[in-house]
Amino acid sequence: MPLNRNTLIRLRTIDTCLCRRQRLWTIEDLRQACEDALAEYEGIDSVSLRTVQRDIELMRSDKLGYNAPIVVKQRKYYMYEDPGYSITQMPLNAHDLAELGSAIDIIRQYNGFKSLAGSEDILTRLQDRIQQQENHRQVIFIETNPQLKGLHFLDRLYGHIVRKEAIRIRYQSFKSRKPGTFHLSPYYLKEFNNRWFLIAYNPHKQDIQTVALDRLTEVEKDEEMAYVENTFFDPETYFGEMVGITRDVDTRPVTVTIRVDADQAPYVLTKPLHASQQPVRREEDGSVVLSLQVIHNMELERLLLGFGEHLEVIAPRKLRQRMAQKVLVAATKYQRQPH
Repeated sequence: MPLNRNTLIRLRTIDTCLCRRQRLWTIEDLRQACEDALAEYEGIDSVSLRTVQRDIELMRSDKLGYNAPIVVKQRKYYMYEDPGYSITQMPLNAHDLAELGSAIDIIRQYNGFKSLAGSEDILTRLQDRIQQQENHRQVIFIETNPQLKGLHFLDRLYGHIVRKEAIRIRYQSFKSRKPGTFHLSPYYLKEFNNRWFLIAYNPHKQDIQTVALDRLTEVEKDEEMAYVENTFFDPETYFGEMVGITRDVDTRPVTVTIRVDADQAPYVLTKPLHASQQPVRREEDGSVVLSLQVIHNMELERLLLGFGEHLEVIAPRKLRQRMAQKVLVAATKYQRQPH
């Protein structure tokens, strides 16, 4: 059973209260403690008695595996019948261990963050414990590239973002003959196509800048520049409207209409090209016409070109012309004899 943050705060608060056996706790005392905790952590200033009563029943049940021995003395005071009980001291059951084992398999495949590297001994001990409980073996393999340049900057950039620190970077694009220096306010790290990118604000350009980590040569805190808060875009919308990483803040999505032939239609229908993908119609020959609301960028073009002769862009005209031009250039190269 999934818990939201507010419920978790209330359960932990009730548990903390009941573990403090030097005083007696009425249901109103517990309600007030939960209300104080939610006001402090979440800014919520009201908790009902009924909500706390439901929380206590949830703790008593096995829905979360707590089975908390909560009793009522003198028809008034709530306490743990077992003085040593706490929901924070519960052992992991077999189901918990299985899920934790899957999570460890995933975590182990990410590198570049020192916090994960420093936890390697912890992960090893946890995995050893899991393997003692059950026949656990790794079955999840995520595509990663440990040889990718710039991964060692991940942890440092993450720290600067969390602490809201301006940074100075040395960056050399593939088109530049030597590195350039940029002063940035870093906002987000994003992975795409097995590469990592930094999204930051460049006050000199007064614009959002996307930086590929594999082209960084230096990152350090900028002691002289003030950090600029992100008031420019909402990250879920900013990233959700596009394929890949390339866009301008002011660019708006366009309606892209494509036709996918019968051979590839099942693959595109079961694995949409973008979250906005919608079916338009199915043709008599088995092909499907689909629409996307997406930013027109280089990554979208490459994605569509990857389907070769199986996909046709119908609209918009600009994208259709771009695709036609690229296909013609590619075809011309294959008409020449190789050297």
